[in-house]
Amino acid sequence: MGRTDDSWAWMIAGALGSMALAIALIPLRTLVAASNLAFVFLAFTIVMAELGGRGPALVTALVSALSLNFFLTQPYLTLSIDRADDLIAFIALAGCGLIAAAFGRRRERLREAAGRADRELGILTRLLHHTRSRRAAPAALLQELRSEFGLGGLVLRDEQGRVIAAAPESAGALPAPPLALTGDALFAPGDTAVRFGSKGMRLPERGGRVTLQTARGPVTLDLWEGNDEGFTDDESRTLAIATSILGLGMR
Repeated sequence: MGRTDDSWAWMIAGALGSMALAIALIPLRTLVAASNLAFVFLAFTIVMAELGGRGPALVTALVSALSLNFFLTQPYLTLSIDRADDLIAFIALAGCGLIAAAFGRRRERLREAAGRADRELGILTRLLHHTRSRRAAPAALLQELRSEFGLGGLVLRDEQGRVIAAAPESAGALPAPPLALTGDALFAPGDTAVRFGSKGMRLPERGGRVTLQTARGPVTLDLWEGNDEGFTDDESRTLAIATSILGLGMR
């Protein structure tokens, strides 16, 4: 299940849970003021914000406010409110629920950032492990980079321009890219038509070239993009570090 599917699942759970909670509290509506019952919905909204993020928390907050109004405030089973304190409870629940949803978005961003950092660290760790292994062939390392970063092709060439390894093999027949990339963020200073995708800066249209210093002397790594999304700043830096590790591991 993807992230979008997870979000929809939590939204549905939040909406249905709010209505189920209201129905479960019906026996208490003549004994406890609606303003006190609102705290139960607020606690449920906070839980949904923590588990599902901003979207599910927002849906939960809105459905909770409507459920409180419909099931637990007089006149019952309508969306009208007769008593001033019930109106205040409805507005307070809706407002506090929206605040909880906003904080849920903040936690969601932190969780996403932590997930990206963990993925990028895992990529670099695996690549470092492969480069330390004498059995790791350059073609396998290139395939690792291609898979992890969604690249269209990579080619290693020696000083004379001969192909050392390529991923996929058909990339070895491609002409060498004319533009050199900087080593820190894989940016091409000489590119006069910088392109951007939905995630960030894209590689040059005809690919880019990185020069690596290795134990066998300088080699070049040619890269072509595999989609039009581009790379975030973090992905670009991680890919630059990964190419440096590739150069250090070549014997």
